[in-house]
Amino acid sequence: MLRLKDLKSHMSINLIISFLIVLALILTTVTSGCKVETEELQEDDKVSVAEKAEATTEEASDKEIADEIAEPEVDQFELVEQRIDEFINSIEIEEDEFLDLGHEDKEYLIDIAYRAVDDYFSGVSEADESLFLEKYDGIGNKVFIGFRVMGYKKGSYSAKEENLAKTIYIATQNTIQDARYDGSITEAHLDHLKIEVLIIGKEKVLDENYEKGIHGLRLEKNGQGASYYNTVAIEGNHGLERLLEKLCLKAGLSENCADDTEVNKYYFPTIHFASTRFSDEITTFYRCNVIEKKPEFDLEKIRKSLDMAEGWMLLNLDEDGYFNYEYYPWKEEYSNSNNMIRQLMSSRWLAEVSSKDEALLHMHKVNMDYVLRNWYREDGELGYIFFDNKSKIGATAMALRTLAYSPYLEDYMDVAQKLANNILYLQKEDGSFNAWYIEPYYQYDEEILLRFYSGETILALIDFYEATGDEKYLDAAVRSQEFYITEYIDNMEEDNNYYPAFIPWHAQCLNKLYKITGDKKYSDAIFKITDKVLELQDQEGKPYIDFLGRFYNPDTPQYGTPHSASTSVYLEGVAYAYEIAEIVEDFERMYEYKKSIILGTHNLMNLQFKGTDMYYMANPQRVWGAIRVGVESSRIRIDTTGHTIDAFRKIVEVFELD
Repeated sequence: MLRLKDLKSHMSINLIISFLIVLALILTTVTSGCKVETEELQEDDKVSVAEKAEATTEEASDKEIADEIAEPEVDQFELVEQRIDEFINSIEIEEDEFLDLGHEDKEYLIDIAYRAVDDYFSGVSEADESLFLEKYDGIGNKVFIGFRVMGYKKGSYSAKEENLAKTIYIATQNTIQDARYDGSITEAHLDHLKIEVLIIGKEKVLDENYEKGIHGLRLEKNGQGASYYNTVAIEGNHGLERLLEKLCLKAGLSENCADDTEVNKYYFPTIHFASTRFSDEITTFYRCNVIEKKPEFDLEKIRKSLDMAEGWMLLNLDEDGYFNYEYYPWKEEYSNSNNMIRQLMSSRWLAEVSSKDEALLHMHKVNMDYVLRNWYREDGELGYIFFDNKSKIGATAMALRTLAYSPYLEDYMDVAQKLANNILYLQKEDGSFNAWYIEPYYQYDEEILLRFYSGETILALIDFYEATGDEKYLDAAVRSQEFYITEYIDNMEEDNNYYPAFIPWHAQCLNKLYKITGDKKYSDAIFKITDKVLELQDQEGKPYIDFLGRFYNPDTPQYGTPHSASTSVYLEGVAYAYEIAEIVEDFERMYEYKKSIILGTHNLMNLQFKGTDMYYMANPQRVWGAIRVGVESSRIRIDTTGHTIDAFRKIVEVFELD
């Protein structure tokens, strides 16, 4: 930059004046140019600002329009419920009656049967032909009529005419004369007489498609033959082999005649409806049962079912304090067998409910004292359950769980701590367990046993920690859970390493440990095992609608046979997994798990004795509210009902909080 003091020393005054004039002109021009340029820039800026303002206004307008047409934010919880409703509505229930008979038809045909009885005892020699309506012409199916008086069978016989109503009339009068069941009926029986109608469908040669309780059987050889309709298998709890033996004898053939190639064997479907002492309505039976065909999720119905099951469990406790282990309705007998883990499962439930109901405290105390008096032993500071000359860790764990839930825990604290000591004694350094404190005399596979016992034992440690606050039990539970997460879950896909029995017990442990620690490894683990166990569940109800919801997959028979105790314990595990899915807002799993829960509760409630499905029971009070073993059996065991109680209690707890 040119500085003025430099100019003074080197230039004359004139030059300076001339320079100043030129400089002034230059500055004037520059300033003027700047002004013009600034004015132009200002004009440009005005345009730019206007354009920007217009664009901003347009953007704001677009946003308002977008806001007006945008869908509201999706409520994921509500979306899960919508998907559940869609799933339930999508389930197709296929009616499989081979005759199109409505409820009014069945009422009319039952009336025909009672009319036949009245005519017989009134001395009417010929039936009124007008009773045999034209609409039943051409229906020439064979029909069996069955009589029952207070649950006891009092006759059964058949007929076959070309009018269905006439067939029923004649079959009924034939049945009146059946004296095979302690003599035929008399007028003294009429006030309590209930009548069953069983219409026989088209026969097929006996093959692998025979289904117990759905199909009846017939065999013949050289004109000698006999039939059993479908209910005989369920009411008598007979398998196919035993049914065939009985049929052979009934036909006057040798007991093993079914092996004779000259004997023709057939099976057939049946339509079964009846009057019963439990309802004024005519009831249609499906495999001797009355079922809800379409599942729904109704907490009130689940609570009612739960109340009935718990009522049965209380009545099943005898006066000495022992839970009757098993009941055979067809024999009207209790079994002499027992299982300590299942016995103590019932004791744990009674301990828990007694803490909330003072009326049950005495029952719990009597039961607990019976258990300790008969099966508890001590070895120094180690306590254990001793039954059938052995002591398994699972039974010791269940006894500890019972005391952990007991309102009398302080009174039993010494026993509880010794039971816990035994568990810690049987825990290895790596966290795994030994299955036995006192081993049995027979050979066993410890790995298989621990699939059950490991989860039961970890759960006992957690329960005792929650009851006492002593963290050494929590530390022991965590150490074992770490081992079994690796053993059962991380390595689940390895050959022969997966077996679903460990899932429901470990699901409960993982649920509790996640809620105690918040550690994601527990939620990840519970999701992995629960996703896997859903593969076992029948979610279609085919080929028979009473399969819907049960946990059994015929493609994996190595995991056990269909059994309500399996369905209920798996269902309980799913309920625990659902709770964690809801906590972490895993909406896809919430949907899958709730869908499974709805189907599982549907299946179990269909297996509960609760009314007309007890039509063949002489002592219905012994089964009311209980869950039978499965669709093919009327047998009852304490764990079929006990596991259902635990599952339903958890479901009610989780969904009442929603």
